[in-house]
Amino acid sequence: MDDSELRVVYWTDEEYTGRVTATVRSGHFSAQGAAWFDRDCIKSTFLTELRRYPLSSANPPTLEGGFWNGEKGLDQCHLRIVIKSHDSRGTLLVRVDVCSEVWKTPDADMQNTATVRFRTEYAALDRFVGEFNQVLDGTRDVAILKGIVA
Repeated sequence: MDDSELRVVYWTDEEYTGRVTATVRSGHFSAQGAAWFDRDCIKSTFLTELRRYPLSSANPPTLEGGFWNGEKGLDQCHLRIVIKSHDSRGTLLVRVDVCSEVWKTPDADMQNTATVRFRTEYAALDRFVGEFNQVLDGTRDVAILKGIVA
């Protein structure tokens, strides 16, 4: 059994905006990161895109957050989850990038970053999407996307 997985929790102090914290592990590698998102936006974009079959490799479903720089886009990414088609057998590739927050200080080059990847399948993704939706609604504590054996 592979021990690769992505765990997602959601904490909010407002009606719509909250912090998504992702903990990812694959083999001996693990990392955790968080970013703030609009709950309804996650549902209408990321979760909706994850329900498509097949997932695109060229334009995969992506959840990305951090410090934004106006119209220039993302200035500092703290959490990125990308799930895309991996091979002709229907295997999916999960890529999670996490970074620590670094404010404009002399220690800006001390930012920690990690990228963890693992493979999964559509059945596991379908369960994850349902669980993530429940997490965003506050009816579940954690959503888990399990990996498959290589």
